[in-house]
Amino acid sequence: MAGMLTLAALAADPDRFHLIDVRDAEDFVAAHLTGAVHIPLAELEDRAGELPAGRTPVTICGKGGGRSAEGADVLNRLGHPDALWLEGGTIGWLAQNT
Repeated sequence: MAGMLTLAALAADPDRFHLIDVRDAEDFVAAHLTGAVHIPLAELEDRAGELPAGRTPVTICGKGGGRSAEGADVLNRLGHPDALWLEGGTIGWLAQNT
């Protein structure tokens, strides 16, 4: 299973990470982390080639640990062993950073 990134670790070094919001379009439009790209979980496998080299991919969902953990596992399987999912997700990040 893929590893987890804490909210504090993301805040400490945000440029190290490539943020991927795996929720549906409606949820993404309603609220998302600044700089996050939207790749729905159902499209992640087909679009994994879009991830930039040199940055750790971090998948994000609403609360963290559901779709985001699944997305990080998909990326691990596709050759991104460093892929992580964000603890607390969008809701947790916005609660601490708005």
